[in-house]
Amino acid sequence: MARCQLAEYDIEYVARTSVKGQAIADHLAEFPIEDNTPIDPDFLDEGILQVDSEKDSPTWKMYFDGAVNSTGSGIGAVLISPDGRHYPVAAKIDFPCTNNVAEYEACILGLQAAIDFKVKELEVFGDSMLTIFQTLGQWKTKDEKLVPYHEYLKELAENFEKITFTYTPRVKNHFADALATLASMVSITKGNLIEPLEIEITKGPAHCDAIEAIDAKPWFEDIKHFLQTGQYPQFANHRNRKTLRLLATHYFLSGETLYRRSLDATLLRCVDGQEAQRLIQEVHGGSCGPHMNGLMLAKKIMRFGYFWSTMETDCVKHVRHCRLCQVYADKIKAPPNELHPMAAPWPFSMWGMDVIGPINPKASNGHLFILVAIDYFTKWIEAITLASVTRMARAFNAKVRHREFKPGDLVLRKVLHIAPDSRGKFAYKYDGPFVVTEVFSGGAIILRDMDGTENALPVNADALRKYYP
Repeated sequence: MARCQLAEYDIEYVARTSVKGQAIADHLAEFPIEDNTPIDPDFLDEGILQVDSEKDSPTWKMYFDGAVNSTGSGIGAVLISPDGRHYPVAAKIDFPCTNNVAEYEACILGLQAAIDFKVKELEVFGDSMLTIFQTLGQWKTKDEKLVPYHEYLKELAENFEKITFTYTPRVKNHFADALATLASMVSITKGNLIEPLEIEITKGPAHCDAIEAIDAKPWFEDIKHFLQTGQYPQFANHRNRKTLRLLATHYFLSGETLYRRSLDATLLRCVDGQEAQRLIQEVHGGSCGPHMNGLMLAKKIMRFGYFWSTMETDCVKHVRHCRLCQVYADKIKAPPNELHPMAAPWPFSMWGMDVIGPINPKASNGHLFILVAIDYFTKWIEAITLASVTRMARAFNAKVRHREFKPGDLVLRKVLHIAPDSRGKFAYKYDGPFVVTEVFSGGAIILRDMDGTENALPVNADALRKYYP
C-alpha cells in the first residue's frame, strides 16, 4: 500500500529536448528582460564580423615604472604625443621606499608632467598590477603607506577630461623601466640637473663614413687614391686620416685594380655597387642558384674572389626581398601575440575549464591532475591528465614572436594543403601577396588581392607574414 502511495513521486527519466532550445532558455533565465521590452526575432546585419567602438583621434600616452635596488631608488615616465614624440622624465628617490611606493611615485611624476603639458586626454600604461587595479577601484588600498598616494593620484586624475589606466607587461614597458633603473643607479648631488638624453639611430659603423661613395664614385675611391699618391681627401680631419691609414693596410693595389687581403692571404677584387648587385643576383638566383640565406651568400661571393664593404648587409637585404625565398620559407609556428580571452564565436556559446587534483593515488603514468573542459552549448566534455599544473598563459606568451600588421601592409598567406599536392615539398608554403585592409583587436585581419578584390573571410594573424617586394 505504501509503495502505491509513493509511486507518483518516483524519479522518472525523460529524453532531453533540443540542446539549442535549452541554451536559449538558460540564456533568458540568466539575463531576464523587462515585461514591456519587445523581442525582435530578426538578426540584422549578419555580415558584420565585429563591432568596435568609434576610434577617436590619437591621444597622449604615458608609461611609468619604478625601480628599487641595492644601489638606490628611481622612477621614470615617458610621455608620447599623438605625433609620436617622446618626452622622458626621471627622478632619483632620496628617501627609503618600497617597490609599490616607487610605482606610485612614478605614476604621479608622469601625471604631473602631463598636466604641465596641458594634456586633456591621456592613456596611462604601467606594469604594476597593484597600482593600476587600485587606481581603477578593482582592488582595495589597505596599506597605510599607499593610501595617501592613492588619494593624491585620484586628485591628479581629475585634471583630465578623459584618462584611462591599463596594465601592460614589462616587455612592453622598456623605456620607462630603463629610465627608472638609470635614475636609481646614477649618483646625483643636490642642485645638479641632468637633461634628458637624445638618442639617435646609427645605421652603420663609424669607420664607414670615411669611405662613403660621393658623386657616383665607388666606395673604395679614397683608399685607392691614398695608395696611389699617399694623399688624404681634401676635407679629411685627423680622425678620418687615421681611419684611412688603418683601412689602407688591408688593401693591395695592382695597376688600376684594388684588392682586399682576406684572412687566409687571398686577394679579393673590390667591385663597385653596380657590379655588386649583378653578382648578388647571379649567385643567389642565377643558373643553379641555391637561394641561400644572406650570410651564406656573402661568404660564397667572397670565395669567388669579390669584395665590397657592405656585402653582408646587401646580401641579407636582397634575400629578404627575394619572392621565391619568401613563398618557400618555413612556416612560422610561433604565435604572433599574447594569449587573450576570446569572445563567443556564436550566440550562447560558452565553455568552462577547471583543474582537479592532486589525486591520490596518482595515475599509472604518474599524473596527479585532471584538466576538464566543458562546452555548455553542446554539453561536450573533454578531460586529460597532467603531471603538473603551470600557468598556461605564461608558457604560451614565452613562445610569442610579435608580428604586427596595419592597413596597407603587404603580406603572404600560409597555404593550407587540404588535398595532396602533386608538387610535394616543392609546393608553395605561402601565396600572395595580399594587402591588409582592416585589422581587428582579436587578431583577425581582412585582406584583399592586388587587383582590389576583397576576401570574404578574415584570416588569423598567425597565418600571415610580411612581404617585401
